[in-house]
Amino acid sequence: MRLVPHADDDGYRVFMEPHEYQKFLECTPRDRAEIACRLGGESSLRKKEVRDATSGGIYKSESPGVNIYFMRVWGKETRKEESKKPRKPWVPRSLVQEIDRYCERKNIRPSEPLYPWSSSTLQNDIEDTRERAAQKTGNNDFLKVTFHDLRRYFATNMFYRQGVNIEFIAVLGGWEDPDYMKDEYLDPYFDDVIQNHLAEKGVLDVETGYKSDSEKALEKIDALLDRTMTLEKTLQSQEQASAEAKKDENSGANHSLVDFS
Repeated sequence: MRLVPHADDDGYRVFMEPHEYQKFLECTPRDRAEIACRLGGESSLRKKEVRDATSGGIYKSESPGVNIYFMRVWGKETRKEESKKPRKPWVPRSLVQEIDRYCERKNIRPSEPLYPWSSSTLQNDIEDTRERAAQKTGNNDFLKVTFHDLRRYFATNMFYRQGVNIEFIAVLGGWEDPDYMKDEYLDPYFDDVIQNHLAEKGVLDVETGYKSDSEKALEKIDALLDRTMTLEKTLQSQEQASAEAKKDENSGANHSLVDFS
């Protein structure tokens, strides 16, 4: 976890690693808090946008061949507190499923907010989460995490670990200025990010688990070929079994005619 002082006040910008983000989620005191944190850390929603979110605002793309989910959001424009504009952040399928289960358990209708309409409720959940995380891990840096730091996790993780284009990240997260986002929401100085970058450039003298994009693509192709071959073998076995069954059926019918005559 990295704490970077704000330039204009005494607070910190907190940048979490993936395992720290997961620990933060594990320490949420209730289901609604975990969903809220995931909406911030994986769909880049702001705190106000989380309080406005509904399950009815989540929709599957209608574009041909597109099989992902988005959410209808009215968010503020960067550096313009009173100005709002529509955007559609991506929502991971696992989060959509968690929201569906949550709404079913709590009998929340599609038009009703996922979160109680109170800024203090969400803030209290965040404070409870970071206190539990600090107590469980012994790392008091968790006490400095704010909801806005979840958006920092989203941007840094997407850019440095997932390799998503910075312009796409800015669009998904509602940042008009990618340079502003880069200054305020990205931090490359993590051990895993540094190691992966050095491995990509071929300068390390140790083996790592790093895989280039081309290696990942080849692995996916190999896995697809393996599944295709397995499916073909299964179909061949089924066809062979069907042919043998039909042969036995015809043989039995012929014997019956001979016995009858």
